[in-house]
Amino acid sequence: MATGRLQTFVLYAILVSLVPLTIWLHCGFAIRLRDLTAAQVSFIPSAQAVRLVSLGYDQLIADFYWLAFISYIGDGAARAVDQSKLADQYLDLITGLDPHFVQPYWFCAFTVGSAEQRPLRANAIIQRGIRANPENWYLPYIAGINLYLFGHDEVAASKYYALSAKMPGSPSWMGRQARILASKIPSTIKEINAWDTIYRTEQSALIQKKAKEKLVALWSKVYWVSPKGAIRKKAAEALLDLGVSI
Repeated sequence: MATGRLQTFVLYAILVSLVPLTIWLHCGFAIRLRDLTAAQVSFIPSAQAVRLVSLGYDQLIADFYWLAFISYIGDGAARAVDQSKLADQYLDLITGLDPHFVQPYWFCAFTVGSAEQRPLRANAIIQRGIRANPENWYLPYIAGINLYLFGHDEVAASKYYALSAKMPGSPSWMGRQARILASKIPSTIKEINAWDTIYRTEQSALIQKKAKEKLVALWSKVYWVSPKGAIRKKAAEALLDLGVSI
């Protein structure tokens, strides 16, 4: 009996010493990771590998990697060069460790789907979020945005919008957007609707800036190809609202 208690005590002591050591190692690695440039970062572990040493602190470690990802993606000049090539690895790791963390899926659409030009890879990661958060309308909306704007699949995107519209808390315009995508109106108008929604509802300054740039480009295209009349006037008004005068 005494031997059993001694073994239990030894195991407990080892566990107590390993917990702070593991946290310290991950903290140090996360800080170092944020300081590295894109050229220096070449390996990001899988969620399965991290779990082997996480001791159950999956969410905490996911937060560290999220900070590292934000630092990585915030270097706009470097990302313009490498097309955010590590984004899918970061986001696959973060959502693998904490699939309930919603914000990474939004960035997944705009980095993996757009910058990396891999919308199907982005969709695979976003699917993880939909499975883990079946009542969250935001996830199928993100999937629809990704497949429409970057995958150019109006039919699949419309289905995701329609799914989102049925969920609790979904905004009233979601069903309308689903019908717009499924309709036969010109693709440019559909795209303007999608980007306009993002521009007016998104809180991330980085994504809002991208949405504004796309809106300016799209409305400018409408303005210059349209004959004088109501459509051209609408385009000019929209551009003025975006701070662009023609």
